[in-house]
Amino acid sequence: MHAILTVIFVGFVIILASCNSGQTTSNTVAETVTPVAKTIVRSESSPSIQATITPTPPLQATSSPTPLLQATPSPTPPLQATATGPRQRSTIRWNSDKNGDWMPNQTPPDCGSIEKLFQIFPLDVKALTQFARPGRSGDGNTIYIGHGSLRADNSIYSDVEVRFPAEGFSLAHVNRRLESYINSGEEQVKLEFIHPCGVLVRLDHLTGLSDRWASIIGKVPLLTDNSQITFLPQNVHYVDPGEILSAGIGHPTNTYLDFGVYDLRTKNNIASFIANDWPDYRGTADYGVCWSSFFGETVASILSNLPAGSNPSSDYCVN
Repeated sequence: MHAILTVIFVGFVIILASCNSGQTTSNTVAETVTPVAKTIVRSESSPSIQATITPTPPLQATSSPTPLLQATPSPTPPLQATATGPRQRSTIRWNSDKNGDWMPNQTPPDCGSIEKLFQIFPLDVKALTQFARPGRSGDGNTIYIGHGSLRADNSIYSDVEVRFPAEGFSLAHVNRRLESYINSGEEQVKLEFIHPCGVLVRLDHLTGLSDRWASIIGKVPLLTDNSQITFLPQNVHYVDPGEILSAGIGHPTNTYLDFGVYDLRTKNNIASFIANDWPDYRGTADYGVCWSSFFGETVASILSNLPAGSNPSSDYCVN
């Protein structure tokens, strides 16, 4: 009898367990994947330095169209410290497209008369021995030169200070290079500054940069026989009028400075000639201006009486 009851009890337990098994609910939680938001890097807000190849000497950034930067709402920009104090940072940027046409990303302020921006001649005019006028052909009519050139042949190349000539500009483009024909291995530096109203200043063949500017461009690639420029964020590295950029110009056997001014707001009166005869120089030569009268009558008189070099003509300046 006891054995029969045991068998019945075991059978009941088995049946009960089977029923419970069929009603069991799974507690397994399905795995979910949280999407990772993409980080969008905007080149205009990034302090990193990006090298962009451009034709020499035009300022086009690449051989393909360069899209204009679109204005986007942004908070009030911070003040930028300079040698003379804080400065309100502009949000206006100027860029050129594949055809060399310059455009701002938003409505720029009014420049007024360009001459009013310029205050200090970049070199000691008493040291000058030659002034090659801007707006001329060179090297046997093989290139077009939109900038002027200033020689100081009686000075030691490393002892000719360069001061920035105007007000309201910030660094936009840089080139650092070694040139194989310079036996001393002296580094040549080109700095291009842009005013938010639409004026570009080029100073080339700087050597012995001041500590401040050497630090600012320290990460720009050092090239060899290559004038491609590196683009820096505009309206970040402001320069004061009269600020020393470098202690010297050129190299031991050639003491000279290239100095150009370009009005990016409108093309000059030889733009059609440049487009037809010198198309590789669109973006520079068709925006160049004659700057010799920007610094007062005394400086203008000194410059006009200096020899002009191998090509005394100028498409910009009235002699």
